[in-house]
Amino acid sequence: MPNQIPPEPRPLSVTMTVRNQAQARELDMAWREITSGQKLVRTEALGHDEQEIMDRAQEALRTIETAIGRNPTSGQARRLVRFLAGLYNGQDYPFDLTDLRALDTQLANACLDYLNYDRLGRREVHHHLKGGEDQLHQWRYDCGIEPRLDSER
Repeated sequence: MPNQIPPEPRPLSVTMTVRNQAQARELDMAWREITSGQKLVRTEALGHDEQEIMDRAQEALRTIETAIGRNPTSGQARRLVRFLAGLYNGQDYPFDLTDLRALDTQLANACLDYLNYDRLGRREVHHHLKGGEDQLHQWRYDCGIEPRLDSER
């Protein structure tokens, strides 16, 4: 009996719940990678799917706004406001990328996801904030973030 064919594996059913379309697409890509045995490069996939980039950016900005709103005086909130101010006007509000290291993983990833969208140059960050430009200026004021002086450039 050494030439006996192994039995077919039993079918497996899995149900998963995701929060949004971006997560659904990412789960689909992961599943395709698992079943095909071929490694898909996430950044290449993101670079080709502008809608996914926009969806991830919207979710990222909600994460950033929520973190600032929950703990407006924390060091993480101050770094997040500096990040947003840097996107708004990098000349006046430079952002040191090493500050991303001080953020927790979820917030650092949110910044990177939003930055990936921002590089497309579709719309300025303050147009995406719930409170718009006024909200960004209020956060800056609350965190004591002032524009860089001309002599510091």
